[in-house]
Amino acid sequence: MIFALLQTEKKSFGSIALFSLSSAVLLLSDSQASQLIWNLPMMWDYLAAGSYYMLPVAMALLLEQWFSDRRPWLINLVWKIHLVYAVVAIGLALMGVVDLSSTYPPFDALLLASLATVTVVVVKRFRQLKIEQQIILAAYGVFCSLLVVDMAVAHGVLPWGRVPVSWGTLVFSLAVVMISLWHYARTQQALHRLNLSLEQQVTERTQKAESLARREQARVRLLTFENEKTRVLNDINGELQDCISLNQTFHILARRLPDLCSPLRGRLYQRVENGSAYELLTRWGYAGEPESPLRIETPEGPPPHSQIPARHVQDLDQSWSGWQKDEDESLCLWINLQSATEGAVTMALLFVEVPDEFAADGTDYGVARLFQTLSQGVQKIGIALSSISLREELQKYSYEDALTGLKNRRYFDQLLEHESAVALRGDQPLSLLMVDIDHFKRFNDTHGHEAGDSALKAVAGVLARHFRDSDVVCRFGGEEFVIIMAGSTAKAAYDKARELAHAVRAMPVEHGGFELGHVTISVGVSSWPECSDSPDSLLGLADRALYRAKEAGRDRVEIS
Repeated sequence: MIFALLQTEKKSFGSIALFSLSSAVLLLSDSQASQLIWNLPMMWDYLAAGSYYMLPVAMALLLEQWFSDRRPWLINLVWKIHLVYAVVAIGLALMGVVDLSSTYPPFDALLLASLATVTVVVVKRFRQLKIEQQIILAAYGVFCSLLVVDMAVAHGVLPWGRVPVSWGTLVFSLAVVMISLWHYARTQQALHRLNLSLEQQVTERTQKAESLARREQARVRLLTFENEKTRVLNDINGELQDCISLNQTFHILARRLPDLCSPLRGRLYQRVENGSAYELLTRWGYAGEPESPLRIETPEGPPPHSQIPARHVQDLDQSWSGWQKDEDESLCLWINLQSATEGAVTMALLFVEVPDEFAADGTDYGVARLFQTLSQGVQKIGIALSSISLREELQKYSYEDALTGLKNRRYFDQLLEHESAVALRGDQPLSLLMVDIDHFKRFNDTHGHEAGDSALKAVAGVLARHFRDSDVVCRFGGEEFVIIMAGSTAKAAYDKARELAHAVRAMPVEHGGFELGHVTISVGVSSWPECSDSPDSLLGLADRALYRAKEAGRDRVEIS
């Protein structure tokens, strides 16, 4: 305990203990109480002598430990000499070689020399010692001073008188006790501070462990959340793959995008009027709030990508560019597709924003990562839409005439077969018109093939405008056109053909900024069931009627 309090080595504790024990035995042997403890007077004399002889040994050992960094060989020599003397003197006295009392004078002389040596060493280094070490040395000095006075009285140097050596021992003991109590109080304070520090460390580590556990739980929830979003995105792409046209995809996006964007609220706008405006298709998460704008005018193209709100960008790639809406901090995502003819086309605009209940820090939803997931999801949706668009365009190219924009012969063949079956099943009339531009070869030879193409386009435009949406106008080949009129009787088809011939006759053909005159057409009309027993024969009948119109002078309509 004293070792801890005095902050010394084990030998320092032993030295103080040895000194205290020697002093106690010395005092006890001089009192009458020793006979009550152990009634052996001679033994008490030997114990007193041994204790007396060990006093300098104990103190020298203590000083040696205090000055160990300076290698005090004099102090080392002192305690070794005194230890040898104590062992030899007590041993010879016990063997009866010398009388015990005769060993005191040599020891007194040796002690005086040792004290002088130790005093010189201690005085030179006294200020370098700690305050408690200085107090112990001062108490030991008081004890040694009384001891020297007692020796002087015993040897007749001073007149006889009782010297209170026990008071020196008491002073030394009190010094050790007071220092021990002082160190004990400091140790208790240090232990209290240490306990507080340990409790704080335990609290901090507990909080850190709990924080790590919460982060791990949040990470698990976030992974589950992202997996759910991936599943929804895969379902959306799966449904998109089943679509035949782009128009079908918007119903799927309007129905499934709220699930993909949840818990973010948002709006989906569809491209209309060739991209000059976007109309609201659906909205979610705005219950009880003002309605969103139903239309966004974009004369210069769609609005740019919005930036993610600043509070959500810690873990997000900073490759985003554009602007941020200050009023609602919404993010605009383009749903683009790649068209073979138009390139990149923005088919829809997705606006998303974070509701107030999810905008606070520390939520489990990972808003920034959700924005990033949405961006990647929109890109995948765009790829799916691009695939559908390309498939539509390929189908369009396979059924559409490149020059006039009308359906081609392949489409006509398939549609006529379909409409014939429908007419037979529903017992509905079906009419067919075959149109030929009169003297088209002469027009080409006169004005050139480019002018001829202009004439074909002009006639095709009149045909497209002249008939109903349910009627199908096709380019049959060269300067010939054919029109399928489902549900029309022979008379209605004949009248429509005469109106068409008049409209073409009145239309001027322009090319290169000049009017090239007018063209006329010949039309052959056939109808089921009035003109034929089977719808399959309508094409041949219309062709023969067209031949008769040409033979009769052209610019006329004939019905089979």
